[in-house]
Amino acid sequence: MAASTRAKYIRHLENHVLPRWRDTLVHEFRAKPVLDWLQQEGQSWYMMADLRNLMSGIFTKAQEWELLPDSFANPMHRVRLPRKWEVREKRILSPEQAMRVLARLRDPVLLIGQTCLETGARISEVTGLRIRHVDLQLGCVRIEQRHWRGDIDEPKTARSRRTLALGSLRERYRRWMAGLEEGSGEGWVFPQQRDGTRPMWDSGVRKALKQAAEEEGCDFAGLGLHTLRRANITWRQEVGGSSIEASQIAGHANSKMTGEYTVVQLQRQEELTRRLQEKLAQAGKRRVRSQK
Repeated sequence: MAASTRAKYIRHLENHVLPRWRDTLVHEFRAKPVLDWLQQEGQSWYMMADLRNLMSGIFTKAQEWELLPDSFANPMHRVRLPRKWEVREKRILSPEQAMRVLARLRDPVLLIGQTCLETGARISEVTGLRIRHVDLQLGCVRIEQRHWRGDIDEPKTARSRRTLALGSLRERYRRWMAGLEEGSGEGWVFPQQRDGTRPMWDSGVRKALKQAAEEEGCDFAGLGLHTLRRANITWRQEVGGSSIEASQIAGHANSKMTGEYTVVQLQRQEELTRRLQEKLAQAGKRRVRSQK
């Protein structure tokens, strides 16, 4: 389990699960009380799903470790969540806003932000890059690990292990890496300023991005480096990439997840609607001409 997921589950256990269910016997669990509790505790649909899945995992592991018999029916399987709902609207910056925000950043935060925005890499994948992962000759980076606040781990899923083209960022990486201390390929592309043997954390990058967005008047609740990745997935399809291509480049487990990330903005809807209307208008003109 990834360190970030493990930390989240520990928080859920300590702050939500144990305070409510610590003294409940296994045979006393019922779906309705659990669902009522989820609706009370869950600040979002995703949190409700996390809590249910965490509790379900406890019973599943108990069976795997032979603490419960195989015949035991996992009570969480009867807990049906309500229809998915969002706490906040899924939003991304417009291309113009993104460029204004990036213009306020400085390297290495700028290059990290550009990488998330232009390649679709996760922030944990960018801060986890070692020098050997960057191929300046081919103009690409290989995603082979990720970094989360000091924890180095494998990519999130099997499909997350992938190669990403840098495009025009190749020269940016060439200049940036020329300033790094010489050493083996195990060195970090984005090392900490005070300790070059350790990679940067994401927290400083997030703070700088939020501050820049606030100064540009385009900050919103939920804006972060993941927003840049969401924008990449959306724009990649707008410029002609298929959903399958966007899914594979993003390293998603399936194209359904890519659909969750895709934001069809009003400006894009306007563009598509006008194209459709032009198509209908041309068809109308052809019909008039054929009647003459």
